[in-house]
Amino acid sequence: MQINQENGNKKDQNRETILKIAREIFSKYGYKKTTLDDIANAVRKGKSSLYYYFKSKEDLFQAVIMKEVDILAHELEIVINRNTDPVDKLRDYILTKLSTFRSLANFYHAIEGDVTAVDFIEDIKHKYEQDEIRMIKRILIEGVRKNEFEIYDFNLAAIGITTAIKGLEMPLSAGNYGGVNLERSVDTILKIVCYGIMKR
Repeated sequence: MQINQENGNKKDQNRETILKIAREIFSKYGYKKTTLDDIANAVRKGKSSLYYYFKSKEDLFQAVIMKEVDILAHELEIVINRNTDPVDKLRDYILTKLSTFRSLANFYHAIEGDVTAVDFIEDIKHKYEQDEIRMIKRILIEGVRKNEFEIYDFNLAAIGITTAIKGLEMPLSAGNYGGVNLERSVDTILKIVCYGIMKR
């Protein structure tokens, strides 16, 4: 029993090491140009040992992306469960989403021009879109309950905010605004989301 557990832990550890190194290499060369030989050499293992953990390059790439998605989902769940004011919670949510995305910007940038990879990422993003809408909706419902927000269609409001955040990901990470202060940018966007652009 003990030996099986140790073998399981070692297997998990090896898999994590391969994922970490694969992420760095995919980030540097992009999905198309990276080969399993590149990754095997960097891990200092034979290519056959990679097949023990992953069926193919695409399978390994998918595991790398899923790891990133899980990290992001975990960070956002922490924000959602904090006992803070709904406006602060919405701000923290947007800030966490964009700063986590910014920390992965090189990785996304490396695969941006790769049609295969982008389609693949879009499928994964679509899969987790509903989770994001659900999390934003939780913040909005809490805000209405505490009499801070006035919302008549939670679903539509959550979709609108989620779509706005998604539209800001690339510009605030790798685009023209990649170097700007993220907190100040989020405050500006939040003012527009919460108060609109009308003069009062």
